[in-house]
Amino acid sequence: MVKKRVIQKLVIVFHKSYVKLYILAYAAFFWIALPFPLFAQINEFGTRQRMDLSQPPVANPPPKPVDYYQHLLGDWGGGRRWLISHGIDLTPTFMVEAAGNISGGTSQGSDYVGRFGLSVEIDGEKLAGARGLKLHGLMIKKFGRDLSADHLGGDPYSVMELYGSVGTRLQYLYFTEDILNKKVQFGVGRLNQSLLFDSSPIYCNFLSLALCAVPKVLPGANFDGFYNSAKNNWAGFMRYRPIPEIYFQIGAFESSPIHGGTHGFDWSIKNDIGVNIPFQLGWEPGGGKGQLPSHFSVGGYYDTSPLSDIYYDINGNKISATGLKGRIDHGHTAFWAQADHMLWRNGSPSNAGMVIFGNFTTSDPHISAFHKQFSIGFEDVGQIRSRPGDAFGIQVTRTFQSKYKKNYQIEYYDLHEKYPKGILSPQDHEVIIEAQYSFHIYRGFDLQPDFQYIIHPNSQSSIPNSAVFVGRGRISL
Repeated sequence: MVKKRVIQKLVIVFHKSYVKLYILAYAAFFWIALPFPLFAQINEFGTRQRMDLSQPPVANPPPKPVDYYQHLLGDWGGGRRWLISHGIDLTPTFMVEAAGNISGGTSQGSDYVGRFGLSVEIDGEKLAGARGLKLHGLMIKKFGRDLSADHLGGDPYSVMELYGSVGTRLQYLYFTEDILNKKVQFGVGRLNQSLLFDSSPIYCNFLSLALCAVPKVLPGANFDGFYNSAKNNWAGFMRYRPIPEIYFQIGAFESSPIHGGTHGFDWSIKNDIGVNIPFQLGWEPGGGKGQLPSHFSVGGYYDTSPLSDIYYDINGNKISATGLKGRIDHGHTAFWAQADHMLWRNGSPSNAGMVIFGNFTTSDPHISAFHKQFSIGFEDVGQIRSRPGDAFGIQVTRTFQSKYKKNYQIEYYDLHEKYPKGILSPQDHEVIIEAQYSFHIYRGFDLQPDFQYIIHPNSQSSIPNSAVFVGRGRISL
């Protein structure tokens, strides 16, 4: 009887500790991945699947041979080969993430999210003889709950990259046209800025939404102007590359709270509030044979949207004292600088090597609770020679909230003896330290354990620092 009670108690502790999910998941990761040899080099870019459902498409990618076996189901019995020969490239992908907060935060617990996506790339020249014309589209279906919302005090820097509005929707659908020997590219359709501006393919190799797909301070400044994830508005852009190493791009994006509606197909303009104009100048040296590539860019945006001030009311007085609506501010800006550089190569695949990166982004603190963000890190692909498709990376992000938002919260407490909107202390800054390892298990199949340590969750010093384990699986069919 005593033995039975002891066993029952151990089972209860094991269940409530939320550790079982991660012990089992990590055991599976290591049991499957470590002894598993890679079946073959897929192509010159290595075997690792570098793209996930939220990763921006790489601008002007180098030419590469068509590979029909970067997918779990291979060539679909010849179907993929036939479609691609006619200019149609379909990629169904399923991703799932499980996360658990094992210490700190507002509570301990676990959540999971998932996403199914179907991307399509149509080559107009192969399909209809329209040289330089391409169509890009992505439909997704998402489900699950966000760990940061449930157990980290509603932290907007979610630890789960997949999380967003639940349901099925169109993420983007737009045309591009290359002219003048691909020196100029025009694009128009339903899309968002995170596909083109202040983004990098390396950012979404990490799971924290502080960095993927763009630094949080950009969409956080105006959710209706600069946006990412599964949102789309009318937009157009132009990229000019006078020489291969240098480019300039500029766009005009509709500012609207609709974002395509519930399913992404509400394309009306009746709710427009302004236009967001992003721009970016880039330098990309080291593209020659045997060279180490680098990417440097600076940019910003100007947004005409009328937005409410977070500190001063319509009469120019402090909102904390009057409780009135914020005054309307017109014409706000944001700026960024980003860089990455490959320090050395790890073999022949072009993506295999040690890459360091950094990003600084700032937005208008008068209308945004998010002000500044710094991120640095590295990713090492193919360090283990027997596993050239694996990758290991670490990134550190430090964010600063708007001083006007913080001052409002302090003044509100002085008047009401409580903080607004349920916060526990003034919001100042937050640090996210993240380490991830990506196991390439088989063609089109990757597993990625991830650990994040969050200092001051939701930018509040009163919330204990949190340790979170996350696991992501990705299958490209």
